[in-house]
This record gives sequence, C-alpha cells and structure tokens, in this order.
Amino acid sequence: MKYYLPFTVFLLLFLQGCNDDNSLKRLEFYWDQTGCSDPWNTSSNYPNEETQAAVENYLKSEGVKRAKVLSITNDGVLQGCFACFCTTGRRINVKVPANQKSKMLELGFQVSN
Repeated sequence: MKYYLPFTVFLLLFLQGCNDDNSLKRLEFYWDQTGCSDPWNTSSNYPNEETQAAVENYLKSEGVKRAKVLSITNDGVLQGCFACFCTTGRRINVKVPANQKSKMLELGFQVSN
C-alpha cells in the first residue's frame, strides 16, 4: 500500500517524458484543388464529404498521422482554364501535428498563414 504513491508519481513522470511536444502542436496547411490532377483522384465535381475522406485517406497512406480536413472553401486560386492542372478556386484546409510539417511540404501542401 505504501508503494502506490511513489509508483504513481514515477509512472506519471515517465509518461510525461514520453510526450513529443511537437505532436501536441498542430499546424494548418492548404491545397488549391486542381481540375483532375490531385493525387487523391477527386475533382470539384465530387461532394466535399468525398473529397474530405479521399484527402484524409491519401495523407494516411503517405504516412501523415492524425491529419484532419478542416474545410473546403472557395477562396483558393481560380485559373481560367480547363486543363487538369488548372486550379478550380476550391481550397482544401488541413490540420496536422507540427512534427508532420516536412512531409506535408514534400507532398505539395502549403503552410496557412
């Protein structure tokens, strides 16, 4: 019985030491959707819910842990062309742990201001 308190304190300190501070902080990124060349194979013709699921699944498959699509808005760059690589004006906003920043940049996402 007398060992419970020291053991509990030791356990709490040990678990706190294992915390990665960068994984607690989260950063926001965005992607300006293209006509049909996004790596998750959706376009502006897809409902937001399908695009959201596709982006989250894509990021998970690329090793980005705990990524969450926050919103899909119409405040992105709209190019006046219909080629696959032209942007549609839709912006996909994503939040990920800070320790995933280099991977997100490698995948082509931009840091939100």
